[in-house]
Amino acid sequence: MMKKIPYDTCGPIISRFALSEEGAALITPETPTAEAVTALTTPDTLFDLIQLIAHGLPPREGICWALTLLAEAPMTSPDAVSARNTVRMWVEEPAERARRRCADLSEALGTDNPFGWLCHAVFWNGSGSIVAPDLPVVLPQPYLHAKALLGAVGLLAPLEEPDRTDFATRVAQAGVAVADGAWPCLEEAR
Repeated sequence: MMKKIPYDTCGPIISRFALSEEGAALITPETPTAEAVTALTTPDTLFDLIQLIAHGLPPREGICWALTLLAEAPMTSPDAVSARNTVRMWVEEPAERARRRCADLSEALGTDNPFGWLCHAVFWNGSGSIVAPDLPVVLPQPYLHAKALLGAVGLLAPLEEPDRTDFATRVAQAGVAVADGAWPCLEEAR
């Protein structure tokens, strides 16, 4: 069992999203979680792998995992640089001010940018309201942050081989490292 994904089998995790036909052919709810990660580390099941990790890790750890994968993503604007730094700051110390700043950055960056999705994940992590501060509290739907992590990591996915296979391996390795207790996105900053 992994420290940060405390399930013997992947059943509780895959109940949170729809597996592709290819993914469902490789794993069942009884598949041990670590074996499910290995089985889904293929080009054809890359998005199932991303979903499994995004839905399995706690929000803060999942955001660290995605930020680690985005380390090599191009910084296309000052907002993207600010997003990376703000998300890293939030992972290190999950403060409401940084979460709210991520909401602003997600709007500025949009959903065509992986950092926009990553900021959505921070804002939707479940630790606070997703409406304006002066309105009654509205919490996000459970695992909404995981959908944003799929957007962030999925936008990085190469379409062609062998890059797609290499990317699937990196997704799995980073996910397992975080699930075992590492914080690679913070280690890179030091």
